[in-house]
Amino acid sequence: MAHDRTIQNRRRAIIFLSVLLSIFLAVAYVMGRPYLPMLAYSVVLATVFHPLQRLLLKRTHSSSLAALISTSVVCLLILVPLMIVLNLAAWQALEVAREIEAKSASEGGLVPFLTRQMDLAVLSLGKHVDLSGLDVRAQLQAKAKGIGAVLLPAAGAMLGNLPSSILNLFLGLITVYYLLRDGDRMVGYFLRLLPLTDEHAKRLVRTLKDSIVANVQGVIAVGSAQGLTTGLALAVLGVSNATLLGMLAAFCSVIPLIGTSLIWIPAAILLIATGHLVKGLILLGIGAGVVSQMDSVVRPLFVGKKVQANALVLMISMLGGVRAFGFLGLFIGPIIVALIIAVSKMLREEIAEAPVV
Repeated sequence: MAHDRTIQNRRRAIIFLSVLLSIFLAVAYVMGRPYLPMLAYSVVLATVFHPLQRLLLKRTHSSSLAALISTSVVCLLILVPLMIVLNLAAWQALEVAREIEAKSASEGGLVPFLTRQMDLAVLSLGKHVDLSGLDVRAQLQAKAKGIGAVLLPAAGAMLGNLPSSILNLFLGLITVYYLLRDGDRMVGYFLRLLPLTDEHAKRLVRTLKDSIVANVQGVIAVGSAQGLTTGLALAVLGVSNATLLGMLAAFCSVIPLIGTSLIWIPAAILLIATGHLVKGLILLGIGAGVVSQMDSVVRPLFVGKKVQANALVLMISMLGGVRAFGFLGLFIGPIIVALIIAVSKMLREEIAEAPVV
């Protein structure tokens, strides 16, 4: 049935289609909400490797082939280093477990062995601090009884999430492929929907792209600096396998709030437990005073130039982003700040150019 295309009917059609689109988008959000983090990471990777996609497209003249090669590079750069580090970590953990098992067997079991190590650490600390009221043996035995109750559910949860993690990784790589292949068309379609001039639309996309790339560069720079510093500190203080631990520290640097402390705190405790009190305290000082502070120094050097915000704003945006979105917040926080600055400038320009009534 045909309707007259009067202004009133057009307004009704716009309202109806807007409501209908809102409903469809809400349903789509409910269906896609579990995959939003995976999609966000895929967008980040596709943005970072978009220059490679363009370079390959010029040589292959095939967007599908260029996207396939680029996605393969992404896969290799992520999976190969991850598998190497995991294998090294597993091998090292096995060696440590064998050593602990051998030593604990000679001392009557794991708990007596750990108690003895803690006694050595308490003895070293007791020379400087009054620890007479601390019963290490009783506390260790009490804690050991609850370890199984904590570790078994955690291990079960990790095993239960393994298939989901593998599926998300597979879907993420497929998403990266399609974003690289069709990303330019997707962005162009989205920009045509915006009531912006071509210049403003390009600036908005450029701001988003620059902030994503800068954040990735910041993550890599912070990880490299913290891993190198941790490895050097461990090597100088005589900790074995300092190179491997430095590599693990670089990977742990991306973990929000905890980060490289997963490496240097246990290493410092081990030094103290084996009678090297001064070395352990030095490692704690380097870890807390140098390694942990690199995030607030190195990252703004890379992100601040692109985002055009001072270090305090960036630090707050990262901390707030991590609290709201987890690790993904490291990217979302500075991106939001960059978009706020860019949109504010565009709004000011539009107001300045608007005719005075």
